[in-house]
Amino acid sequence: MRRTYLGAALAAALVLPLAACTADAPTSRVGVFMPTDAEEAWVVRGNALKTQLELLDHEVELYFAQDDVATQVSQLDAELAAGADLLIVGSIDGSALGAPLATAAADGVPVIAYDRLITGTADIDYYATFDNQKVGLQQGTSLLQGLGVLDELGQPTGVAGPFSIEVFAGSPDDNNASLFFEGAMSVLEPYLSDGTLVVGSGETAFETVATPGWDGETAGARMEELLSKHYGAGTRVDAVLSPNDTLAENILAKAEAAGYGTDAQPWPVVTGQDAQLGAARLIRDGAQTSTIFKDSALLAEVVVTMGDALLKGHEPETNDVVTYDNGAKVVATYVLPPVLVTQDNYEALLLDSGFLDKAEL
Repeated sequence: MRRTYLGAALAAALVLPLAACTADAPTSRVGVFMPTDAEEAWVVRGNALKTQLELLDHEVELYFAQDDVATQVSQLDAELAAGADLLIVGSIDGSALGAPLATAAADGVPVIAYDRLITGTADIDYYATFDNQKVGLQQGTSLLQGLGVLDELGQPTGVAGPFSIEVFAGSPDDNNASLFFEGAMSVLEPYLSDGTLVVGSGETAFETVATPGWDGETAGARMEELLSKHYGAGTRVDAVLSPNDTLAENILAKAEAAGYGTDAQPWPVVTGQDAQLGAARLIRDGAQTSTIFKDSALLAEVVVTMGDALLKGHEPETNDVVTYDNGAKVVATYVLPPVLVTQDNYEALLLDSGFLDKAEL
């Protein structure tokens, strides 16, 4: 049965950690919506949520929408019609879900936005994410460290350059993509202004460098074109700002096809995000410079604790009630810190922790 959210009446209620939650309440139905199963990261995230919710005896329906907004809207409508008590939504286009979420609000079904902020509607109750501005800051800093412009403590080394770079951004319909890009460019901009860095193509506007659908093949095609038009005959690209591992893998493949990755033509510095298995291999082998680890199990724990609290009529714990304005309201949020992964620490962070399987690497 559907439950009406009573958090306002129980604002003083404390939320226990996930490990302390019990399954003594009647089973509730939870719909979990992820953008796609074509990317390893979203499969890991969806399964982590499903597993932890089921440990609390909740019935879980996990949906993947293949990066198609209409499909995700239909999935939300179907789950609401089936009697969902809670929706956890990793949106494809955060601005496109107003209609099904209005139905959820009318039915008293709470909504938690997962990782990507849902925008333009007040019919969202909570948001859980990583500090995505910090992700961009870490990516920009890692690029500069890879070039030797900053040392391991993030301090300028005095290396003057100039270094040729190219920049890529994520999908323009993903609110996080602009946060990653803005964070990274805020770090790089001073060095672009003083000539330490030069964008060989001149392409720096988000609208120009964005990658619709986070599509790796699209990024690879753009990288191939950039290398063909702007590099060669003694010139090289020294670094590439890539916002995630899927794009980084395709960017590196095109760089390798153009002769990079040899003693004569070393790999460019390339950033990433999501700590995917392929990225760990590339980092181990010295091709990819870094990735960002956003612990899906930890985020799942936060979201599941939030959801379990809502289903029991309690107000979930948050740690940011001022930052995340979605255009219709400021959404109460729980924010987790991202972690930079490099060749120096990937084993401890990704393998020894069990996040990735050593045998598969």
